[in-house]
Amino acid sequence: MRMDHHLLTALVERWSPQTNTFHLPVGEMSITLQDVSMILGKQIDGPSFVGHPVVGSGRRWLSWPDCCDDLLGQHLDPDVLYHDPFNPRITVKFKMGQDSYIDLSEMDFWRHVRAYILFLLGCHLLPDTSGSEIHLQYLPLMEDIAIFRTYSLGGAVLAHLYRELSKATRPKQANIAGYIHLLQIWAWEHLHVGRP
Repeated sequence: MRMDHHLLTALVERWSPQTNTFHLPVGEMSITLQDVSMILGKQIDGPSFVGHPVVGSGRRWLSWPDCCDDLLGQHLDPDVLYHDPFNPRITVKFKMGQDSYIDLSEMDFWRHVRAYILFLLGCHLLPDTSGSEIHLQYLPLMEDIAIFRTYSLGGAVLAHLYRELSKATRPKQANIAGYIHLLQIWAWEHLHVGRP
C-alpha cells in the first residue's frame, strides 16, 4: 500500500501526547482497540503482550543466544539439512518460503513459525524506525504457541503506535515508527479528507 505522507504528517502534527488523541477542527478523535480489532483482525482481549527484557541467572535461558538456539534453531548454513528426531535416516533440506512444510519435523516447523512471527512483529506490527528489528523480549512468549495465541496483540500494536506518535511530536524527531498502515487506514475510515 502506498503511504500518504502528507496525510500522516498532518495527523502527527495534530497528535496530543497528553490525551492520546488527534485534535481536529471538529473535535478530538483517537484510534481505539475496536478500530484495531476491526481493521487488523487482531485479538484485543487476553493477557498483555509484554515480554521480559532480560535472561540470565534464575531464568529459563542463561543468554539470548541460548534462547534463540532453543526456540529458533541454528541456521548458519542456508542449505541446512534437517534430521527427523524419530528417524535419523530421514533428512530434508529446507529453505524458507518453500511450498511444503510437510517434510519438516514438528520441532523445526514450530521454529520456522516463531521466526515468521518475529518477522511480522519486527517489520509490520511493532516496528522501530529501522523497520526490520525486533527486541528478543518477545521471543520467550512464543515458547508455547497455544499460549501465545491468547495474548492481546492488538493492544500491543495500539500502545506501540501511541508511543511512536508521541515520540514523533518531539521537535527533533525526524522519523516515525509503529504500524503506520493502521494509522492511514484508520484515517481513511474516519476522515473524508484524503480518502482514495
